[in-house]
Amino acid sequence: MKLLFKEKSIRQGNVTEFIFEPIQSVTWKAGQYTHFTLPHQADDRGDERWFTISSAPSEREIHITTRINTERSSTFKQELMKLQPGDAIEADEPSGDFILSDTDRHYIFIIGGIGITPIRSILKQLDVEGKGITAKLLYANRDETSIAYKDELEELSQRYPNFTIINFIAENRIDNTAIIDAASDLSNPLYYVSGPEPMVEQFETTLTDMGVDKDNIKFDYFPGYEKI
Repeated sequence: MKLLFKEKSIRQGNVTEFIFEPIQSVTWKAGQYTHFTLPHQADDRGDERWFTISSAPSEREIHITTRINTERSSTFKQELMKLQPGDAIEADEPSGDFILSDTDRHYIFIIGGIGITPIRSILKQLDVEGKGITAKLLYANRDETSIAYKDELEELSQRYPNFTIINFIAENRIDNTAIIDAASDLSNPLYYVSGPEPMVEQFETTLTDMGVDKDNIKFDYFPGYEKI
């Protein structure tokens, strides 16, 4: 499918959101991703990327959100930053199963950095539909300025008392104790883990060692990012 670039905006610190308008109608489920191709003289990482869609389906536009490091950004991200309104980019149809289908279940979201994007999409869509959720968000970031969608998430937590945010900054890491504490007042929660690939792999082992049924865990890996 072809998308037309509309605009970009700073979401927090070096977190930038890119907004695209589909030329043709496209549907997706909150939490899904899509594959982008941006032809250019690329570095060894190439001219393709997979991005989780950070916008909710109700927003109709496709948003992708990423960190931009002006000193170390890949050529792909440099090209993204150069896009002008009306420029076209190619993308595949959205796919993926990192979605939430049962709002009666309880959830623990274990999120690192930019891995918040699918959760933002899910929560935004639930809000539009007027559906609450019983969930705890364990959100790890390097520092306070790195918390993407901070104000939006806090506003949702104020309006939905069963949605709780627990921030983990710098050396204050998400560990077994934090997970056990989060689950203590939830009923058989489902675990959604999203973030840098090394972090997600770590929690895959951690949750399995804690005895969590693999059927109760979903993962979303973000390659190219260092562990939080």
